Amino acid sequence: MSGGQHQQCIACGSDMQTFIERISDDRYGCPGVYAIDRCVSCGHMSTMPRLTEEDLPALYSNYYPRREIDFDALEREAALVEKPLAGFRRWIAGTDNQGHYLAKPGQKVLDIGCGSCLSLLEMRKLGVECWGVEADPNVRMIAEKYDLRVHIGNIYDVPFAEQKFDLIVLNQVIEHVPDPLAMLAALKDRLNKDGRVILAFPNTGSFHRKLWKQRWINWHIPYHQNHFNRTSFALLARKSGYDVERIRTITPNLWSVLQLRTSQEQRHEGKASSTWSESSKSHKPPSFVQKLRNVAVSRGARLAGVMMALANRALDTMGQGDSLLVELRLSATKN
Repeated sequence: MSGGQHQQCIACGSDMQTFIERISDDRYGCPGVYAIDRCVSCGHMSTMPRLTEEDLPALYSNYYPRREIDFDALEREAALVEKPLAGFRRWIAGTDNQGHYLAKPGQKVLDIGCGSCLSLLEMRKLGVECWGVEADPNVRMIAEKYDLRVHIGNIYDVPFAEQKFDLIVLNQVIEHVPDPLAMLAALKDRLNKDGRVILAFPNTGSFHRKLWKQRWINWHIPYHQNHFNRTSFALLARKSGYDVERIRTITPNLWSVLQLRTSQEQRHEGKASSTWSESSKSHKPPSFVQKLRNVAVSRGARLAGVMMALANRALDTMGQGDSLLVELRLSATKN
């Protein structure tokens, strides 16, 4: 780990000050205490002490959940993308906060951090040509089973070197990256003319972050190295040579369910959360509908779920949602 003193903001270059003095892994029980620094100008936040790319393999292999893949469940989930009203159902649930849903048939799409490969299976069903990059070697067996083009490694390996893409997608990835400027730079030569980079990541300007303060689930220390708001990410994108085409918020209802559940737990440094341990038993966290079926034992609970969905869609309309979805294009003006 790199150390100790305050650094300048990666987005705007201003000074950073301590925002949260003491915070630890409240999901998977990684030992150690961290802090969060906040930029005095744009509000960008960073986890301290900083991690490096070399720190990540041990961190993720030792503490991030290594899940047994339920192939039947994965295939059932992928099949939902072709069902009637699939887009409306994603909007209600807030699961449309993922960039690959913006791909059109025939487009070439690279998903960086493709995880369980659900996104690749969905895109294939929708007639999208897709490739994936994933650091977890356990994903290789999924790719082989479904004959998917997945590079085990990272974008700096220059995978699929001869291929350019209409869309490069990073779903809940950029916040994990120690050097997001280097990541954005690495993508520029991989885009077709008029290609886009689409990123989804937590929003520190959200209503829920302000409400839950240090108990906000999306601090996710130390796995999240950078914590963006609308302003700070726009500055970072422009600094990297991109124009922001669109930026909006989308709040997954499942995040709100998990936020409520974890808020009732006692936190202990170095101890895993029972909520997150339960959520990691399948190939991906259970869907909002599955979660509600588990907890909605009464008509009143079902009504509470509907009210939660409506509240989240209202927050998104006001730009106060928990996840940002950002569409970037290469800047028309060259430096």
